[in-house]
Amino acid sequence: MRDSGTGEGRWVELDEVAQGPGPYTMSYGFTLEVLCESVAKAGVLNPPLVSRNEKGGWDVVSGYRRILALKALAQSRVFCRDVSSAMPSAAERLLAGFYENVATRKFNDIEKAMILERLQKFFSNEEICASFMPLLSLPCHEGTLKFYLRLLNLEENIRQAVAKETISLRTLKALFEFDHASQRLLLQDILRLRLNLNQQTKFLDFVRDIALREHRSIREVLSERRFVEVMENPLTNDPQKANAALELLRLRRYPRLSQAQRAVQSKISAIALPPGVTLYHDPFLEAPKYRLEICFSNGEDLIQSIKKLHSLDELKTIPDLWQAHESQN
Repeated sequence: MRDSGTGEGRWVELDEVAQGPGPYTMSYGFTLEVLCESVAKAGVLNPPLVSRNEKGGWDVVSGYRRILALKALAQSRVFCRDVSSAMPSAAERLLAGFYENVATRKFNDIEKAMILERLQKFFSNEEICASFMPLLSLPCHEGTLKFYLRLLNLEENIRQAVAKETISLRTLKALFEFDHASQRLLLQDILRLRLNLNQQTKFLDFVRDIALREHRSIREVLSERRFVEVMENPLTNDPQKANAALELLRLRRYPRLSQAQRAVQSKISAIALPPGVTLYHDPFLEAPKYRLEICFSNGEDLIQSIKKLHSLDELKTIPDLWQAHESQN
């Protein structure tokens, strides 16, 4: 590939530069504030690479963000290097942009998908897996290639969420197991609740299991009256809605576990523990032991708490956690 520095230097009118990222650039999900400030103070230190397109305008080979920053600053032209002759083939131009970017910054997952899609026009899947995916820190598997290409078919708001890592790739892999209509509904609620990455996994697991267990569609599960009430409760904020929605789904997914949990909690709540004494247990009843915490000011205070505990016959009613756990199965 020819050295990109051999391109001809020229001033290019910004209104002649093609709108959108074009066939060579690979930037997505970014903001321009910092770059605009840098360009306003120091100018464009590294000239963008451009090439003539079939319409007589200019495609950006490299430097797309710099071009956008200049447009945002209401500039009319930019000094570029025209690589139309130095790099006559589209493959050379694409690789020039790729190697310049891969050496200087990290790509988000949508940008990686864009790069892989562009490379497919010039290289086989085997070549992409062997030569390019390692540079993108991706496993050299065709399955990974196909998965990333599917990201480009997502709706715009979902692609933005992926680029910002609001939605994890693990979540997307799980979502791709659902039909398209169900994907949209699930993603809509994940974004609406602003679930973190762990919550996303729980949410999908709960909804899928409930649908299978109750022989219902995803739409029916998510439109159940109590769930809708949680989602639309005007008195709760997003984190509260997320916790309430997940708890509701958990109770619905594990009804016998929920019953056992309530039975254990009812027994514990009925015990008049001394002030400063708290009894803890695994909320999922998986650990076999309780934990007793005593807060005291001095040795005498501790002795009094222990005496009061010793006199409580209700302590004998505390159930065995493993027996309670087994009762749900």
